[in-house]
Amino acid sequence: MIRFPRAISIALLLMLAACTTTTSSPSADATATPEPTATASPEPTPSASETDSPDASPSSTPTEGAGGFTWEANAEADPLFVDRFDCQNLDDGYQVDFPAEWNTNAELGRVPTCSWFAPTEYETGDPGQLPDEVAIEIFVIDGPREYLLEIVDEDSGFVGVTQPATRFRVAGNDAESYEYVVQLGPTLEEGPNLVARTSSLMGGDYDLNRAVLDRMMATMEFIGVIQ
Repeated sequence: MIRFPRAISIALLLMLAACTTTTSSPSADATATPEPTATASPEPTPSASETDSPDASPSSTPTEGAGGFTWEANAEADPLFVDRFDCQNLDDGYQVDFPAEWNTNAELGRVPTCSWFAPTEYETGDPGQLPDEVAIEIFVIDGPREYLLEIVDEDSGFVGVTQPATRFRVAGNDAESYEYVVQLGPTLEEGPNLVARTSSLMGGDYDLNRAVLDRMMATMEFIGVIQ
């Protein structure tokens, strides 16, 4: 009879121990569930890459144009045409704008005014001889424009709103020329034709000269009588 209470106390201690272990297990299960952190972390990374994608593939260079001709924007040529002058060639019947920072010629022998254009000042030599500094020249021929070198590119449009024109890029003999041929007569073969050109052998920077020529031809107007 004396040992019976001790057995009861031992049993009570075992029951209490069992109760303490069962109450601690739910807290361990609650701390072991990492679902909120695991599901939240992968989501922001794809969205960041999507926002970077437009910058990785920039749009193509914008083009401008007139009369069906197009050209790329040019960081040097475009500012040059903010301030510009115009000149007239009454002999060949046209008016054209050119950069105010550039120079054009007065009448010199058989060369009419408004025929030569250069980014720097230049001195004229013998009448009709093209100075080395001239970057763009404009002249009129009676017949067709014939090329002995390879035509690497050509496209067609209009200059002065109404006149059919073809733009050529011709290469050969370690040189390249870039020119507009504008039909002034019944056909290009019969003529007359206006030729506005630059070349890698002429003065100044060839790429800039091409861009300036494109913008000049977009301003050209014909003030004479077209055949």
